[in-house]
Amino acid sequence: MPMATETALHPPKRSAGFVVRSLFTTGTRLLDLPSRYGLHLLVAKKLAVADVGAFYIVFSVMTLAAGFGRIGIDRALTREVAAALGRDQPELVRKAVRRAFLVTAGQSLSIAVLLALAAIPIANDVLKKPGLGLMLILGALTIVPQNLSTTAAGALAGMGRIATSQMIYSWLWPALFCVGALVMPLTVPRVLWLIFASLLIDAAVGIVLMWRALPESVPSAKTLALPPYFRVAVSFFSLELTQLAIASLPAFVLGIFASEVQVGRYALAWRIVLILNILVSAIAAMASPQFARASAQEDHAALARVGKQAVGLTAALSCVPIVLLAVAPTFFLGFFGRGYDAAAPVLRILLAGQTTLVLCAAMPELLGMSGRARSLFKINVACVVVLTALLAAFTPHFKDVGAATAVAVTMAFNAIAVTVAVRRYLGFIPVLSLAGTLGGSVRSSAPNP
Repeated sequence: MPMATETALHPPKRSAGFVVRSLFTTGTRLLDLPSRYGLHLLVAKKLAVADVGAFYIVFSVMTLAAGFGRIGIDRALTREVAAALGRDQPELVRKAVRRAFLVTAGQSLSIAVLLALAAIPIANDVLKKPGLGLMLILGALTIVPQNLSTTAAGALAGMGRIATSQMIYSWLWPALFCVGALVMPLTVPRVLWLIFASLLIDAAVGIVLMWRALPESVPSAKTLALPPYFRVAVSFFSLELTQLAIASLPAFVLGIFASEVQVGRYALAWRIVLILNILVSAIAAMASPQFARASAQEDHAALARVGKQAVGLTAALSCVPIVLLAVAPTFFLGFFGRGYDAAAPVLRILLAGQTTLVLCAAMPELLGMSGRARSLFKINVACVVVLTALLAAFTPHFKDVGAATAVAVTMAFNAIAVTVAVRRYLGFIPVLSLAGTLGGSVRSSAPNP
């Protein structure tokens, strides 16, 4: 095939192009540091530790609920838009975008109403914290704008607008929040109102940018039907559900068995470790459309090449943060104020788990974008089961340390499972291919005796 021939003839140029684009995408994603981490820093600085814990309980619930509102449609939209453009079918792009927005809006509104209705019973009967009822209702307001913005970002990613997509996905709304938080006193309800307003602006900007980037619809001699991409969406939702469960479920479970202070400490340690996830998700966002195009063109060599590059670049960029966080956790926790030093063991445990995900960066996306949706679904269901069981076993007795251990073990389980699946279905293991390439480079550069 032409693509395979071109790949064989010009691998250095293509490799350099991927690295340059990935570094640019990672650079734009690093805007998360002053914006998203600015959000958490302002919340920690302006609220008492107990109020920080209350906020993160609500934040975890509304984040998890929002995932059920979009059920992976944004990621499936990325795949279908990229594949349609790879097949030179621009008329399918607009049709896919319209359907994705209709489904996302309807489901998100339904989930928001359900959460608002269930807020008081959850606060009173599950969490045993009646004061959180109104806050959960405010959190429900954020679901619709959050999901509309992610759908727009998914479409932009499929069209190759990676930096713009990451802006809408990741850093624009936290940046808007920080601007507001700097000039007004904060309480937990005000934090939630400010998040709602920021997400509303983010969704509006994302939809406008997406609309302007849509390709012109070219009339076709035959009517092209959309592929059944909701099945793919469910598989990607299983991936997102795993990520949401790892990010949100521990804080909710801690809210049941521990105090708001312990929840606040755990939540801040988790947010610090997520600096590695910025790198993982940025490289995965860059690789996902390339996986989709290579799969649509049946270019197995490109899948292997991009997979190896994704793992290599993520590992290279993650080395320094991993070492710094492992050596001096209390130094970084101290940025958020007094009372967080006790979370140092929690941070180290979470860091160990996150490191395993660095070594299989973009592998879940590789499975999903290459048509291995069923395998990805099974892995993610298993991960959620493992996480839930471990949280139930460890958290009541060991509190935040137990929750961190459950999360770290689940991350390691996920990393091993996706690596085995990639080896089974695609015939390679990116981290081992990378090690072989590096070993070959070292041997070739060594002087001859």
